[in-house]
Amino acid sequence: MFSCLPQQHLFLHFHSVTFSNPKVFNSSGYPLRNLRMSVASTSENQASTYIPAAPIFLPQGPWNQIPGGVTAAEGFKAAGIYGGLRAKGEKPDLALVTCDVDAISAGSFTTNVVAAAPVLYCKRILDNSETARAVLINAGQANAATGEAGYQDVIDCVESLAELLKLKPEEVLVESTGVIGQRIKKGALLNSLPVLLKSLSTSVEGADSAAVAITTTDLVSKSVAIESLVGGTKVRVGGMAKGSGMIHPNMATMLGVVTTDARVNSDVWRKMVRIAVNRSFNQITVDGDTSTNDTVIALASGLSGLGCISSLDSDEATQLQGCLDAVMQGLAKSIAWDGEGATCLIEVTVVGANSEAEAAKVARSVASSSLVKA
Repeated sequence: MFSCLPQQHLFLHFHSVTFSNPKVFNSSGYPLRNLRMSVASTSENQASTYIPAAPIFLPQGPWNQIPGGVTAAEGFKAAGIYGGLRAKGEKPDLALVTCDVDAISAGSFTTNVVAAAPVLYCKRILDNSETARAVLINAGQANAATGEAGYQDVIDCVESLAELLKLKPEEVLVESTGVIGQRIKKGALLNSLPVLLKSLSTSVEGADSAAVAITTTDLVSKSVAIESLVGGTKVRVGGMAKGSGMIHPNMATMLGVVTTDARVNSDVWRKMVRIAVNRSFNQITVDGDTSTNDTVIALASGLSGLGCISSLDSDEATQLQGCLDAVMQGLAKSIAWDGEGATCLIEVTVVGANSEAEAAKVARSVASSSLVKA
């Protein structure tokens, strides 16, 4: 991973960590890689094979890490089940995150010119709506390079879920990951929706099951939540992400959902999410490949009791931005740590640059170098 600090004075720092013994931490504080799988017995509607949780590398700041992932913030529920989209006996493959109220929504998407059907759908929805109530995520089929039929599959799944949730179709967003060129196993997905809805929970287990269900080649699931004071009010920000291969700016095969109970208007929220994504998911590289499906959806329920943040220059916006940055950076570093074939996590920090963009360009050149990685 490479990072550029937003402070006025930036510095060049190279930090390399090698992971070998899964039982100890190295001297720099990074947990060593643990690639062992854990297996648990689950219901017949879920996969029997689970993966351990990733270490989360949160930056230091005025926040506390708490349990809950995407369900830590007020108003959110989540679930992850096995829906038959993967081979029988594999991990859960269908996840859902919902909000009890109209959540202010924002999204960031792949720069690949061959954008997948769910990416095209979400872009269209977010261009015409400021709020959303649900995010449906499937693993197994990317639904990319599938043409009009693949796009219609998204519409069909959205309409069915919206009907069950008693929502408007435009209140449902979709993310997909898996094999490019394969359409969603729509029949299996639609048949699984009633069970998925019954599994929704505000619990940590709900968040954890969703975080597992969105993974593909990941060796660990990625989920984190923090709590902090924003304008004197307790606010929570949580998130989950997947990704371990085809990770290269900007984002690549990386899916994420971030939730908060802060109250913020649409324009400010979308700017904040864009800033946070650029400081986190757009600052990691594993193999240099960019995917068709990368998506980050961020939802703000406004249920914390905090007054509405309507200016990006306010103290409250600065405090919330720090929390949002922290969650996304923690998830992004876990993705880099879990990179396919990775044995170390390298962090590059640039000092003395005139801007974040200049620092990012320098850091990206260093982090992407095959000679450096060797």
